[in-house]
Amino acid sequence: MHGAVLADTRFAVSPLTNTVDALWLLRGDARPGGGGWRALVQETVSDRRLTLLGSLFSGSWDYIPDFITPQPHAPEAAFHEELHAVAAVDGERLCWEIEAMTLGIAQEGLAGRSAPTIVRDVLEQGERALAERMAAELDQVWRSAVAPHWAALRARLEADIDHRARTIARHGMSGMLTGLHPRVVWNGDHLNLLTRFQGRIPASTSLVLTPSVFATDLHMIVNSMPAPARRQPMLAYPALPGPDSAPAAAPTGHALLGVTRARLLADLQTACTTAELGERHFLAASTVSYHLGILHRSGLVTRTRKGHRVLYEQTPRAVDLFGAVLGAEAAAVSR
Repeated sequence: MHGAVLADTRFAVSPLTNTVDALWLLRGDARPGGGGWRALVQETVSDRRLTLLGSLFSGSWDYIPDFITPQPHAPEAAFHEELHAVAAVDGERLCWEIEAMTLGIAQEGLAGRSAPTIVRDVLEQGERALAERMAAELDQVWRSAVAPHWAALRARLEADIDHRARTIARHGMSGMLTGLHPRVVWNGDHLNLLTRFQGRIPASTSLVLTPSVFATDLHMIVNSMPAPARRQPMLAYPALPGPDSAPAAAPTGHALLGVTRARLLADLQTACTTAELGERHFLAASTVSYHLGILHRSGLVTRTRKGHRVLYEQTPRAVDLFGAVLGAEAAAVSR
């Protein structure tokens, strides 16, 4: 990257980029350290049957389409606006990115591999169908795994950006950039990203830096090859360490019961049917019934028939054992 790019460098907090980086923890080549977050995301993807995201992030593609991480246009992006950008992505751009994933880009050293069957099947319904399905699945990962912890995660991101700003004031832009990651190198008048891929960013552009609490490596969107609906370069880098807000850090409902059962139990402060729970939590009726059966056998829910309806509700034992935990979970559900 030429020095002219760096004159228009800015930071942005992106809830969606952090959500996508949480999904990168699922990959087999992800470095250790995901801990409770990896388990939380795995259970979310499995229980909610997020087959598109599960197929993409369980593989080992050199490239996963960039449209799922749209560039933030403000210092702090609103999640619903980022999600809309995913669903409304330019169709020609989406197809170009799928082709880059499957065929590779020889000039950049990017190897291609066949797209997952589910991706091909949904794409046959049209580019908009794939974009909207991807946005819907990302929304569920956000709501279930990331949003309940976002206040703590956002504070860590803001602390990271404050630290970078102080570094610029004391050591200049080059000092800040080279401190982002070992693969970022400043060579006098331009920025190099050490990677096995090849590419050069034009000078007439800008650079967006987005800290991530889940990233274990530098994620780059450089768009050096001619492409439709051209994007500006964006780097998602690992945020500085902060207080551990992972769900496994304390004996929460997630840790004791599993993510899905904790949320269902939290929602049973008033009696509900299987269908009502499934609709509220985006779960199949069979999945809800399976988890309620375990909770019932554990003495944590009652089961009462009223006419044609079967109602489930927390038992006094659930309130006694998990009262404090369920209060926190209920707050997350209500959000």
